[in-house]
Amino acid sequence: MTLIAFTLISNYAHAFDDVAILASIGQVESGHNYSAVGDLGKARGAYQLHRSAWIDGCTQLMREGKPAYSYDDWKYPTVQDTVALALLRSLRGRLASKGIKDPSPEQLALCWNMGFTAASRIGFDHLRAKSDYAERVGNLTRK
Repeated sequence: MTLIAFTLISNYAHAFDDVAILASIGQVESGHNYSAVGDLGKARGAYQLHRSAWIDGCTQLMREGKPAYSYDDWKYPTVQDTVALALLRSLRGRLASKGIKDPSPEQLALCWNMGFTAASRIGFDHLRAKSDYAERVGNLTRK
């Protein structure tokens, strides 16, 4: 199932936005290479998910009453898309709990790249980050 197909069957309010954001994250992280392995083997797939991010995505899936996936299933593109979209929904929820009800692609990308706690320490302000990662994701999302 592609990201678009997943979105079409979803009733999630931000589904189309999240597909665009996730496609941009995948492009920046790996050139959207589902077989990519980075960060000395710790980050896997198109979205370069570490085990902890994978667990966060699967926890979100379980909260939604959907099945979770083993980290060993990272090799399957559909599973990567499913877990990554769930992680993005989780990040949206965490940002909402901090008063950011409609986060920008840059804020979501910052949380994706740095982790939620580190992004929180800089006020979710991508301009205070030491890289252009969030800006690149934002620019690609708006193309």
